[in-house]
Amino acid sequence: MSTVPYHRRLVLLDRSRHHGKRVLPVTDHSAARDMNAVFCAATEFGEACKAFPLLFIRAEKGLGPDGAITPVCLLGLQNGENLFVDEQGRWTADYLPAFFRRYPFALVNTEQENAQAVAIDAEYPGLVDRDGGGELLFTDDGQPTPHLESVMAFLRDFDQAAQITQPIGARLQALNLLKPMRAEGALPGGGRFSVDGFFVVDETRLTGLPDKALLALHRDGLLALVHAHLISLGNLHRLVERRIRRMTESSPTQ
Repeated sequence: MSTVPYHRRLVLLDRSRHHGKRVLPVTDHSAARDMNAVFCAATEFGEACKAFPLLFIRAEKGLGPDGAITPVCLLGLQNGENLFVDEQGRWTADYLPAFFRRYPFALVNTEQENAQAVAIDAEYPGLVDRDGGGELLFTDDGQPTPHLESVMAFLRDFDQAAQITQPIGARLQALNLLKPMRAEGALPGGGRFSVDGFFVVDETRLTGLPDKALLALHRDGLLALVHAHLISLGNLHRLVERRIRRMTESSPTQ
């Protein structure tokens, strides 16, 4: 699992410093090219399971509390590989995880206790002056524009979804439902791939749970998430196909 910084230089959004600034839509996802997995909130499972394998991992910096079991979308078959970003930085999957959709903004903790503020990546090329197109951040009297208000709402929803997601891994672990996952296989040209360091739900243990435990998972909405996770594992072969296609396209023609 590779963990690389996505926001390069976060600064607090300021109505004076950023007065007259506009933000262009994100079209270049090159910053995600080296990320082979990304946090997946529970609210995203329904859509994300159609595009990526959803796995669990012990969280590292940027993914959750250290050591916590956290769900992620698997994006590549080795560290530093994202098979859903092409050479032009375009995102090629049908679904874009919310972790990426919030860019170039983020919620950050402030010195004030339990307080958060909106920050923006100061190095985002799409942060432009008033005449540069894009969406204005502040009105002439320094108030958030409707666009910025929608951004703030999205960030709050993302933060809330992350908090709701946080206990899920611990719940599955407490029920002894997680097992280490290792997937490996052959690639054209004699190469091989291997994916490890992740966890998946053990279906045998799941079906062997007492009825009371299964009912509790269902009532808490976790059983549906587990099923989405299990369905998503079928996307592993699609990752292999993407890797093979990329290798083929990058090989010199004979």
